[in-house]
Amino acid sequence: MNYPPSYYTYTYSYSPYDRYPIPAAYYPVYWAWDRDYPHVDTKVLSHSAATSQTLLRDASLLIRKLEDPVIAGQLMSNAQNGNQKEVDRIIHTFGIESIILTKFTPSVVHFTIDPRVPEKQCCEMILSLKWGK
Repeated sequence: MNYPPSYYTYTYSYSPYDRYPIPAAYYPVYWAWDRDYPHVDTKVLSHSAATSQTLLRDASLLIRKLEDPVIAGQLMSNAQNGNQKEVDRIIHTFGIESIILTKFTPSVVHFTIDPRVPEKQCCEMILSLKWGK
């Protein structure tokens, strides 16, 4: 935003008070009215919302699969050993349609769920699950 600096002074008079800055409260709020916004087009938002439905279904399937203690144990033990390829293989056996990127720390696993069409990036879902202290 183009806020006027507080060190501007009036220049039309030659009084000794010209040397002091004018407080910002005396400036008109002209920048609030000079905004040009583009025309509202809901196509992109509608497409993102429709694609997000698929991402939500895939996230729900991922969470349901991770509720199984056997699968969760395999995932956590491979992550603890730093075996990223095996973690990705376990996640891909769930039958999820979207692309899932997995990152993990000792306390949290992050799943980034992207739609299948990477050249038309409209949305993504990031799911963080705590799995340690």
